[in-house]
Amino acid sequence: MFDKNINILQKNEMHWIGGIDSSSITHTFITSENSRIEYFEDINGKIFKTEDTYDKSFQNNPLKKEIIFSIGINSVIELEKLYKNINKDSYIVVIEPNLSFFNHVLHKKDLKIFQNKNIVLFSDKLEQLSNFTREFISKHSLIGLAKNINFYQTDYYRKYEYETTKRIIQIIREIVRNVILSVGNSIEDGLGGLKNNLENLEWILKSKDISRLKNVYKDKPAIIVSAGPSLNKNINELKRVKNRAIIIAVDTIVNKLLLEGIVPDFVCSIEREKEIYEYFYKDKSIPKEVTLVGPPVLDPRIFREFNGEIMLPMRAGVAEYKWIHRVLGLGEGTNVEMGASCAHVAFGLAMHLGASPIILVGQDLAYGSTEGVTHASGTIYDKKVKDEKEPSLIQDYKVQGYNDDEVRSTYIWIYFKEWFEAKINQYDLFVINATEGGAKINSTIQKSLKETIDVYCSQNIESVQVIINSIKNYDINKQDLRNELKNELSYLAFLKEKCINQLENIKSLKITYSSSNKKLIKIVEELQRTDLIMTEILNHDLLRHNLQSIVLKAMWDTNNIEPVLNVKNLLVNKEIHERFLTPVIVCISQIEECLNEAIESYFSS
Repeated sequence: MFDKNINILQKNEMHWIGGIDSSSITHTFITSENSRIEYFEDINGKIFKTEDTYDKSFQNNPLKKEIIFSIGINSVIELEKLYKNINKDSYIVVIEPNLSFFNHVLHKKDLKIFQNKNIVLFSDKLEQLSNFTREFISKHSLIGLAKNINFYQTDYYRKYEYETTKRIIQIIREIVRNVILSVGNSIEDGLGGLKNNLENLEWILKSKDISRLKNVYKDKPAIIVSAGPSLNKNINELKRVKNRAIIIAVDTIVNKLLLEGIVPDFVCSIEREKEIYEYFYKDKSIPKEVTLVGPPVLDPRIFREFNGEIMLPMRAGVAEYKWIHRVLGLGEGTNVEMGASCAHVAFGLAMHLGASPIILVGQDLAYGSTEGVTHASGTIYDKKVKDEKEPSLIQDYKVQGYNDDEVRSTYIWIYFKEWFEAKINQYDLFVINATEGGAKINSTIQKSLKETIDVYCSQNIESVQVIINSIKNYDINKQDLRNELKNELSYLAFLKEKCINQLENIKSLKITYSSSNKKLIKIVEELQRTDLIMTEILNHDLLRHNLQSIVLKAMWDTNNIEPVLNVKNLLVNKEIHERFLTPVIVCISQIEECLNEAIESYFSS
């Protein structure tokens, strides 16, 4: 049975299975009464009776596509019954955090149910569940079902593991929410970013080629200095690391460091809001030896007025930057992981440099001990805390702290924390959290900054400024870029016309309760032409970035309709398609306007 089950599981790359060792075995099989009733004993001698019986109270709609997270693998008959009751296009994700049960079924039970490609297994420590869930939904293009999530508990977890079940559901819901959040902002926000990116073409041309920094500081220490309130207690330690570690500062803290006599090698920004320029760059005396790193979406005034070198990498994993990368003709190594915060940019830069260990300082991701304090002293936030309370941030979101206490955080900070944890695990990074406070960041080693510097920052490293000065700018052919933008305009005009025609066709559809079945089928075929347009949008990086939220909203709404051919469902579907196509046409027109403005201003001379 073991070899057969291994062969079945190996055929689906979507499974996530951790290693089994003696410490994983917490429950031992004792005996069984029949094929459905078994007894297990845990390491404390407690006996558990399990019954492989389907929970008839479970509610699902077999007509709707869902992702059903089923907790527990030991009840194989239950899982088979569950599978028979779901929509054929749904997914069942079996979550088994207890490797004892996975080991048992692997040797004793027939796992033929996993021959179905839409049944996926996760069996590993719960610390890995976030990474699995994020990858499962994002990598396998299942975000269209992210709002159709359901949970089922098999017998053992229904009876004995309420807290484990509660934690699993919480982890999955948070990750799904984060994935939905990462889909993108409004069309207006996306177009604002595109305008900035195109306006900064001249600064991309003047940017140092970041690909030439790839792994230049392999296995050299890098310290990422963020602005959390814990930085107050150990900022003086940073004065000891000049020329012995790469210092990467977030924009919030750079001026505070300079006042303390600490000159970072890099300052990182990510947001395009005018306040970033006004708070952290306007009229500030940042010395020339500091290099600015940030995506080309930043306020152009930042690049225009910055004294030192600038470096504009593309944001790894972001569709719009894949498009920019292509039209600019950039080579490999120009993408950097940036996440959603300036600290993420700094972390991605350290990864790009090949730095190890990566040392986090001031990365609290939680409130300080004083009510409402979110940042270290000596920043713009001193005044902001006095002037205004931020009720949207001050909330009772409690998480495990650096010192294993409980600290108060916010949803967005936890989102930032999970990004760090995901990258550390994804790239197997050596990261030391020397924040000495705030929220605990899993998969890091916790040491004081003093001890970390004593151990890992004892040798001189090559001057960052010397290396930066030796690097050439991006090699971009302006004529090729102009031709690429012209080609994009031609394609957008073609697609917009297709959308206009489809919208007219959809609006002209006459759906009445007297319509024949044959006519209803033809209406379905016409509606399916919109699905092809959705696919075309998702296959184009720039359009996907700006319209992904609109496409997914249409998918979520469509997936909420039972796949039954009747007039009521078709009327709802027709309305969804109209709501989808109308903003698509407007957005494409605005993208065309942005590209035309860029061509006119950038290539006029």
